[in-house]
Formats: sequence, structure tokens, C-alpha cells
Amino acid sequence: MKTVLMTALLITLAAFGSVNAQDDKPNWAEKFPNYELLGEKKVDFGADKDTIEVGAREGRYVSLMIGVVEGNLEMWDIKVTFGNDESYSPEVRHEFKQGERSREIDLPGEARVIKKVSFKYKSKLRKGKATVKLFGKPADAGDKPNPDKPGPDKGEWKDHLPKSEEGYQLLGERRVDFGADRDTIEVTASEGKFTAIVLGVVEGELEMWNIKVEFGNDESFSPELRANFDQKSRSRVIDLPGEARVIKKVSFAYKSKIGEGKATVKLFGRPAGVDVRFPNFKHLTSRVVDFGKDTDVIIVGESKGKFTSFMIEVENADLEMFEIVVTFGNGKQHEVKTRLEFNENSRSRKVDFPGEARTVERIVFKYSTQGRKEGKATVNVYGKE
Repeated sequence: MKTVLMTALLITLAAFGSVNAQDDKPNWAEKFPNYELLGEKKVDFGADKDTIEVGAREGRYVSLMIGVVEGNLEMWDIKVTFGNDESYSPEVRHEFKQGERSREIDLPGEARVIKKVSFKYKSKLRKGKATVKLFGKPADAGDKPNPDKPGPDKGEWKDHLPKSEEGYQLLGERRVDFGADRDTIEVTASEGKFTAIVLGVVEGELEMWNIKVEFGNDESFSPELRANFDQKSRSRVIDLPGEARVIKKVSFAYKSKIGEGKATVKLFGRPAGVDVRFPNFKHLTSRVVDFGKDTDVIIVGESKGKFTSFMIEVENADLEMFEIVVTFGNGKQHEVKTRLEFNENSRSRKVDFPGEARTVERIVFKYSTQGRKEGKATVNVYGKE
């Protein structure tokens, strides 16, 4: 009987080991054919900061992904340093389980040379090491089919294109013939000013290039983008240069492998004032507060509009906020019955207002900074219309 039990136990452990071995080597190359490995770093368990060096030799990239094998890690304060020494810090705080990867992190502006990526991390395990892998999507990778995303006739349109409630709005669309041609989507100044666009395709498969955005002042911008669109797919976010712009029209060259029929090209824009980190929220105002413990007031003003909820972000300090009282435009008040705890450069959950959308006059709150008595922190307030 003991021999039988021991044999069964060994079989079970062998099977468990084979599953873990497979999990230790996720096949990211097949799942994400757009991406290539830029570098990796073996990091100690515990809490620390580390860097993956890339170097200009690798080329130019439009987005990144991060994956972890051989351990579980929490990662935050990610900083991408480009070849020209500019930097970008995406709002990503991710808990990686063994074999998991981050979302796709789009890089701002044109395709960039990446010099290095640094990050903070910690693990519940105190001994051992994990491997952090950095992947980049090259500028000329196009939009190859991604098995991790729903393909044709799978999922909904909302899974593939930015929704208006996520900060983007539909600016126009164009029914185009299959084959090879050039076409234009007219916008008009009445749509407002925008800081970025996204192009999407439904009812067909297209290759698109020579995209030209013409602004209201007759200036133009041609992003370095040649994209292969599958059914219900979209381009990367294309940031527009300079300040928010009125868009007059967007033209593009295209071709399809299918000889007959039509496809629909849709153009979405990110309106001025929409914070890409907090879609559908509008930045209302900011307040610089002293470190320590105090009471402060943030004046919003009725001219900002009507809102159904708000969110608070804190920069440059760890801060606890409590006894929050919101005064509306009609003089009525709403007490937020919760204490909000902020790590440096973090935000609160969404806090809903009672009833209909309201104008906000001011927000009064008490606060204390944790462990720091000198200096100043910045409190940013965002509202949802």
C-alpha cells in the first residue's frame, strides 16, 4: 500500500513540475508577433529598483510590454529613457504573477530610440530571483494579427476601438473601395480641438500608409505609420504635435488584398482637456499644500461645468486625506465619509456625488503627510461630467 501511495505521489509531483516548467516559459513570441525582446534583468526578491539597458542599436519603437517569469512581483514607478535623454513615466502599477505580462504601453509622439527602462519592484518572497523581460514594438512592425486579441467576428467593436466614454469621440468615417486608392475623412472645426487620433477599420482588411492630418490653420502632420488592419482592428494612438489642434481632414493611401467590396475607416479623436491617464475625467484645478498636518481648500468654480463624481491625485508625497466636504454651486454640501490614503503620485478611487450632475464651488479637506514635515505636495482634482 505504501508503494502504491508513493508511486501516486511521485506521479502527481512530476505532473505539477511539468506544468510549472511550462508556465516558466510563456510563449510570448507567438502570442505577440509585433514585439521583439529588447532586454531582460534578473532581480532579487524583496524591494528594490533596477534598470534594463537597451541602447540605440535596437532601433525605434512605438510601444512596450513588460513580462515576469520565475517569480511574482509588484512593479511601479516605471521610467522609459529615450535616446535623446527625454523620459516618459506611464501610469502603470502592476502585480505580476509568474508568466504574466503588462498591457501594451504606447509611447508618446513618434517612434523613439529607447536607451533604458527603470522600475521599482517588490515581492512577498524574500529570497530568490525573478526575471523581468522588456519587449518593444518596432516602428515598422505594422499591426500583425495578435492571437491574444479577439479576431474577426469575435468580441465587440468596443474591444478594438476607443469608446467615447474612454475619452475619445468619433470624428468621422469613410466607406472605401477594396483595391488600392487614396481617400479623405472630413472633420470640420465644430468638432473642437484634439491632442491625438486613432484610426480603425471594420468590414474589411486594409493596409494604410501616407496618412496626412490637416489642421484648421492649414498646417499638416504626417505620422510615420504604415498599418495593416484586420477586421475590427485599430491603429496605435497617434499623438498630434504641439498644442491641441482643430482638425480639418485626414487623408490616407490604402489597399486591400480583397478585390471587390467596401470597408469602413473610422477616425477617433482625443479632445483637449482629456487626461490620457484618467479617461472621461477633466482636470479641474490643482492645489499645492504644505507637508505636515493641516486643513486646506480647493476652489473649483461653477464655470468648470457639472459633474457626477470626482477623483483626487497627489504628487510628491505620501498623504492621508479625511473630513472631505464638497460645496456645490447651490450652497448644499456633501461630506465624503471615507479616508483617502495616497502613495506618492497615486490617485483615489472615483467618488460619486449624490443625485444629478452638480456644479462644484469648493472642496475642503484635512490631511497629513506620512513621515515628512517639510516641503510641499500637489493635489490635483479631476471631475467626471
